[in-house]
Amino acid sequence: HSTEKGRHTTTVSRLYELPEGIRVIDTPGIRQLGLWEVSPEEVAYYFPEIAEAGGGCKFRNCTHTHEPACSVLESVENKTIDKRRYDSYLRIRNSIEEQAERD
Repeated sequence: HSTEKGRHTTTVSRLYELPEGIRVIDTPGIRQLGLWEVSPEEVAYYFPEIAEAGGGCKFRNCTHTHEPACSVLESVENKTIDKRRYDSYLRIRNSIEEQAERD
């Protein structure tokens, strides 16, 4: 009650394996994870469906954010890439770009 943040109930780390190769790790006391030494260009490789679709982009240096003939954007539009996954990609990429600007 004093911090109004609740309390951690997880006491051991646990890996949950979900369908389609999704893995979720529940870790005690960790509120967020950070990425070190990952460039904005490398973020797509952490999203296999984005990395695969990115092979069909018109430009080799496509950021998958605004370029014409981007196969990732097309895949999001036709729902072969989940919009929530793409939004996560954008958040992480933007966060890394913002951090680079601060450094």
